[in-house]
Amino acid sequence: MSWERPTIKTLVIRISGDISARLLDGGTILTRSVLAVLAKVWAGACHGMYGFFAWLFPQVFVDTAEAEFMERWAAVWNITRLDASSAVGSVVLSGNNGAIVPAGTLLINNATQQQYSLDADATIASGQAVAAITAVVAGAAGNCAAGTELSLVAPVSGVLSTCTVKADSNAAGLSGGADVETDDSLRARVLVRLRTPPRGGSAADYITWAKSISGVTRAWCYPLMMGPGTVGLCFVTDNATTGPIPTQTVVDRVAAFVETVRPAAMEGVDVFAPTPLENTVRLKITPDTTIMRAAVVQELADLWAREAEPSATLYLSHIREAVSLTASELDHTLILPTADIVADAGVLPMLHTVEFVASDGTVTPYPVGGAA
Repeated sequence: MSWERPTIKTLVIRISGDISARLLDGGTILTRSVLAVLAKVWAGACHGMYGFFAWLFPQVFVDTAEAEFMERWAAVWNITRLDASSAVGSVVLSGNNGAIVPAGTLLINNATQQQYSLDADATIASGQAVAAITAVVAGAAGNCAAGTELSLVAPVSGVLSTCTVKADSNAAGLSGGADVETDDSLRARVLVRLRTPPRGGSAADYITWAKSISGVTRAWCYPLMMGPGTVGLCFVTDNATTGPIPTQTVVDRVAAFVETVRPAAMEGVDVFAPTPLENTVRLKITPDTTIMRAAVVQELADLWAREAEPSATLYLSHIREAVSLTASELDHTLILPTADIVADAGVLPMLHTVEFVASDGTVTPYPVGGAA
């Protein structure tokens, strides 16, 4: 039976009964007597202590502790909350040949008011210069798409006041920014540490190491991927503004960290982003309304987030079930896919588009935005 905090009324009855038994030989306590007042006052004090116990009890367990105590639990296993990371990337500066933009020069995204700083001096040649920049304030808000226009906070002689974010090898712009780790994420990592303690480089260890980097939410390990003594490691960043497929910046961060903790005898570790497998769902629903369509898309996106993984199968029956679970759904016909979605190693199924077929046969696509 679970413990419950007694009410003040219950405590008054208990204390009054105890006073009656010990002082009055079972006699009744008069309503306006000093003993009746003392019973109520003492009940109030005890109720406050019970309140403290009710708060303290969950802190004893890792899976229910609040933030402060969660961090103390994590520290026992040398796990710390992941700090926010800064977005990085490059911009294309334009101006007069020979003009120098010094390191530390500030740029600003006028749309978001996010500021960025040049990592090193940049010299204009052939009218342009590509310069590496880093977000001044760490966090996901610093990420932005390639082609975004930034402005110099202060003018630089011979250099145009505006510049453009350059695309990297993954067609991303400024990426790698992540917010401070949430309580739930930290709790999950501590529970994994308890349930799967380090084993000198097991598959679980590599997954834990990958998730030790800000922004990484899920990871998969492939032992012997390139032969004896090798390991393959892929991961996703579900909460990133650029989508679940990690950018090269984040891949490099994970690879650099894994190199510092992997067993020395390993031949090599291949850290890579999964290959996206875009999926389209086509269906008829009843009732077919704008609100219902949005709700169905959300249910499907949640399903992909829970079950779509490399080396796994997303069952057709689960897709039908997700649609049926949508509030107010009466009936539906699933047209696509026609079979279970089977993903190979290193391939991530991604819900790309949901297509709704109206009663007149018109097909309307509903982009999901790369939910996985």
